[in-house]
Amino acid sequence: METLIARSILGGVVVAAAATDLRHRRIPNWLTVPAMATGLVLNGISGIGFGTAILGMLAALGVYFLCFAAGFRGAGDGKLMGAVGAFVGWPHIVVVMVWVALLGGVAAIVFCWRQGVLGAVLRNTASLMADMACLRWQAVKERSDHRAPGRITMPHGPVIAAATLAFLLLFPR
Repeated sequence: METLIARSILGGVVVAAAATDLRHRRIPNWLTVPAMATGLVLNGISGIGFGTAILGMLAALGVYFLCFAAGFRGAGDGKLMGAVGAFVGWPHIVVVMVWVALLGGVAAIVFCWRQGVLGAVLRNTASLMADMACLRWQAVKERSDHRAPGRITMPHGPVIAAATLAFLLLFPR
């Protein structure tokens, strides 16, 4: 992702995704799918190369598909990360995903504290980790399903946007 145009497009995509996720709790396909294709094409023509871009996209899609399958995240989050991966490529997507995880953890703690549910969420997280350690996958799926009634959810698009924008600012090429 060598060009200012590519960096600007990616910045616009993640900001638009954050805004729609905050407003509608969805990240639309009309935004993410063309963004993935654009990242691949731009990098194939004049950027980091098509192979590096597709590896970044597939790595992000793979990790986020597992999160989606377990009920941790929505599909739009994964497609947005796939678009980010198509623009930044491999191995930079790993840096972005680590930043997303760290920022997401901080945001979740603040969000739960402000909602008055931090203690309950921490207890649920500890139980979830125990279920994962004991390979109780059905219990993991039930405990982590963000679509279940009464669940507290936090939009992930703004976190992805913040981490991606930080990456773009801190790693100029």
